[in-house]
Amino acid sequence: MSMGGFHFVTGEFSSHKSFLPDLEYASGLDNFVKGCSDMLVTNSKGQVFTGKRVVHPQPDWWYVGGRMMPGESPARSCTRLLKRELGLVIASERFTPITYNSLVWGMREQEPKNNGTCDVNIVLTVELNDDEISSIVLDEKEYAESKWIEIDELITGAYHPALQYSARSLQAHKTLVALRTAVTAGSSDADVAALARLLVEHSADPRCGTSEYVVKSELACHAGYAGHVTTSRS
Repeated sequence: MSMGGFHFVTGEFSSHKSFLPDLEYASGLDNFVKGCSDMLVTNSKGQVFTGKRVVHPQPDWWYVGGRMMPGESPARSCTRLLKRELGLVIASERFTPITYNSLVWGMREQEPKNNGTCDVNIVLTVELNDDEISSIVLDEKEYAESKWIEIDELITGAYHPALQYSARSLQAHKTLVALRTAVTAGSSDADVAALARLLVEHSADPRCGTSEYVVKSELACHAGYAGHVTTSRS
């Protein structure tokens, strides 16, 4: 049960991707919007795994994830990225899409760094079991540290608004699953109404305007990067 994010293939497609030299890739970043698949990885307690990234455009607490490759479904992209970034092999069928965001960044890792970059990220979720959690090997080229965080703390704490909105979307997804289950099981109207009210609460729009959040990292400070975030409707 997902809140969208289906993968539609029209006709026959074969990927012709190749490694681009730095100058060509930089030119692409100046002219195209990247597609990314990012994950809210959770445990059985409902906590969310976050990593503190060491590279632009977000050298701070962020999702596990990254750029999609041509022809990949978002879920298959997540399988590839989770293997690269956490050392885990997770079947694509286990990922569920929950939301998407439009992201515009004032900095990027590639030169010229202050040209920035633009992304659309599809956010999916997956729950890991204890054995998988104990097998996590963090990619040190991407992350300085990691932590499990309560979802309410993620929503209310000093984190990027896109990450917070995705966490609220995860709450909405779980509530929608519970609502559908209650309707299918013939639960009382009162129980269904209570879940419907909770779904409306969890799926409320984020506050538009400039957030109090600012990117906080040595990398951002060294680059003179004032990472203030402004939220607006698409």
